[in-house]
Parts: sequence; C-alpha cells; structure tokens
Amino acid sequence: MKRIILLSSFVLTQTIFATTLTIYNSDIALVQESQEFEIKKTDRELEYDDIPNTLINNSVDIELPEAVTLYSQVYRRKNLTQHDLAKKFIGKKVAISHGSKVTLLALSGHHAIVKNSAGTIETVQTAEMIFPYLPKNLQADNTLAFEIKSAKTLKTNVDISYLARNITFSSDYVLNLHKDKADITAWVDIVNNSGKDFKNATVNLIAGDINRAYNHVQAVAYRSRMLASDKENIAHKSIAGYHHYALPRRMDLNAFEKTRVKLFKQSDVAIQNSYIATMNNPLYLMGERSSGVTREVQLKDLQRELPTGLVRIYAKDAEEKLLLGEDNIANTPKNTPVTLRVGKDFDTKVTQKMLSRKDTNTQFDVRIEYKISNNSNEDKTITLKIPFNKKSGSYIDSKLKYVYTKGNLVTFTLKVKANSQRSFDVNFKSKRR
Repeated sequence: MKRIILLSSFVLTQTIFATTLTIYNSDIALVQESQEFEIKKTDRELEYDDIPNTLINNSVDIELPEAVTLYSQVYRRKNLTQHDLAKKFIGKKVAISHGSKVTLLALSGHHAIVKNSAGTIETVQTAEMIFPYLPKNLQADNTLAFEIKSAKTLKTNVDISYLARNITFSSDYVLNLHKDKADITAWVDIVNNSGKDFKNATVNLIAGDINRAYNHVQAVAYRSRMLASDKENIAHKSIAGYHHYALPRRMDLNAFEKTRVKLFKQSDVAIQNSYIATMNNPLYLMGERSSGVTREVQLKDLQRELPTGLVRIYAKDAEEKLLLGEDNIANTPKNTPVTLRVGKDFDTKVTQKMLSRKDTNTQFDVRIEYKISNNSNEDKTITLKIPFNKKSGSYIDSKLKYVYTKGNLVTFTLKVKANSQRSFDVNFKSKRR
C-alpha cells in the first residue's frame, strides 16, 4: 500500500490499493487504478499524481461519488526536482553534503530515510544528498488535476482509467524439432516505456488486431529481466474476438524495463516437412536455370492460440543444437495448422531446361524438362510450383499428375530418393494476347 501526501490549496491523502494493466500488442495499454481519497467540502481541486508521460489525455475516465461534481481536467507536466532524482537512487548508495556515504531507503516529502555505515537509520534533508551520476530516462512525475466541488467532506474510493502509449507486449516462440515431433514454447516480452513505474499490478495481455485511429512509437532503451511461469498458471479466455491472458501473479512493471514471461509450452506436436521450389514461367524461359528448394515445416494439432510473433526453429542431434531458421506467424486460432518457412535446403536443387520451342504468331508452345537432385541421405518429397495461366486455350501435357494451387500455380509433387535424381518434362501451350 502506498500513501502519498499532496500539498496544494488543500491537503489530501491518496492511497493506491489496486492497479490493473490490460496490455495490447499494439503499443497501448489500458490502466485501471483504484485509490482512496479524503475530499473536503472546501476543496476545489483533486490532484492525481504519478501519471505516465505517454498518457492519452482524452482517454481519462474517472468515477466520483454523487456528492462530488466534476467540472474540468488539466494535465500538468512537472519539471524535474531533487525528489524525482532521489527516487532513482532508492536502495543505492548516495553521499551526504558533509561527505559520508549512506544507503537511501525511502523518501518522505523533503526528507529522506537513510542507513549510514554504522547500520543505523537516520533522516536527512533531500537537498543534502549528492548523487554519483545522472540516471538514464530520468522523468518527472506528471499530474492530472480535476476541478471539483464537493457537497460534503467525505472519504471515498475513486476509480480512474486511461490509455497510455509505449506499453506493449510481443510474442516469440522456440520450436525444437526432433524427428516427426516438435516442442513449442511461447514467451511474451512486456515493455514499459511510459515513464511510470507500476507496482504490484495485475497484468492482462490481449492478443488480437484492434482498430487504432492513430499509432505513436517512441524508441527508448530499457533494462531486461525474466519471469518464468508454468503453463497451468496462465488463465486464458476469448473475449469479443480477442484472446485474453491473465498472468498468474501481481508484478512490478518498472519504467524502461522489459519483463519476459513464459506463456505456455506444448510438447510432442506432430510436424510434417515439405520441400518447395517455385519455378519460372515456362512461356518465357530460355535456356536453363537452377532454383533452390525451400524447406517448410507444418505444425499440426496445436491446442493453443498463438499470438502474432517470431518463431525460432531449432534442431538438436546427438552433439549440438542448431538454429535452422526464423519465421513470423499471424494471430492463429487453436487447432489451426501452422506452416513455417525454415530456409533453403542445401542438398536439394531443381533445374529447369527448355527442350524445344515451337511458338507461332498466335500461340506459345514450349517443352520444359525439370530435374530434381537430392544429395542428402534421406528420401524427400518435393513440390514444384510453376506459374501458368488457366485461360481458354491453355494446354498442359505431362505424364505426372498435377493440380492448380493458388489460382495459377501448376503444382507437381513427387518423391525423390536419397542421393539420386529424378526428371520429367512438360509441354505448355497458351494463346498469345
């Protein structure tokens, strides 16, 4: 519980006893705080301290008792003070003007509580303290001032909510492949660049693409720390098309700090490897060209929703762990297959070669040979995707079966044994425009 004595034209005591942060993966957070105020009948202003620098002013919503009338709201930026500087050194060594070194324990108005070298506690003036350096990201506390009129003196709870920028989270995943299975671990990085420390806060994460009228990004340096949580402790539910994750315990989200939290882990996810080669349009191919083969891995039977994020793909053999590649995924519902691009397959190559061309003034007519080389020690199923139109008068002649995918891709799928080659040819005909 935190007590703050505010001095202005009146004396008011405010006690913060509840803070909830609902953080979106779009550089914004909804902050909800509940505080206890003592409001006198003579008070004309209610002052709310410690507001983020990135507050969206017109998003403030405050609930006051019926006896209190609200007239206006003013957002005040404060200049840096000795007190603001001293707050950055709580728990650290500072010097006193007479030269002795002390540990700063707490602040109370213009006074500081310190522990000296003898281990005793004493109170000194804040103005007497000498600081060893100027902290990075030093910010003054800002204030919301509400013009009010109260029909009576009362002690009441006041609920306030507002939106703040530069508080966000991002997801990333570690995918460890082993044979035909994989283990996937999800993490979230929570970054607070708002300029305000949130202490003992309940934290919720919202995954989804909310519509924003504007967006503001400010790059700021931050410290980093990690909190590991068991998957059973993360409460998840779907709300209005978004996915809500409630972190298992209250936490401190300090300004300019990154907190890393384990979201969940799922083991033994079924996977399927695919090897894809995208070829040139055969109607315009001249001579011979080689194309690389891309390895993709498809995850099946995922029992978790996946917030948008980066996936790092690893493989581990008997001797070492290797990074195979990285890919990004969009927000993905549970039980939805996920296809990830791993990278180029070093041991596999496809060559496309023009065997003959019999074009006329009205028609393209070309025969292409496709040769797949598999120089690895395992059999591979290779998929060739060849761009070609489906308009009237187009014609394909091949001994291998094919299908059209994504509208205009002639797709062949064939198995190539280890350390071998396989080839086939296709005749393409199409009307000229």
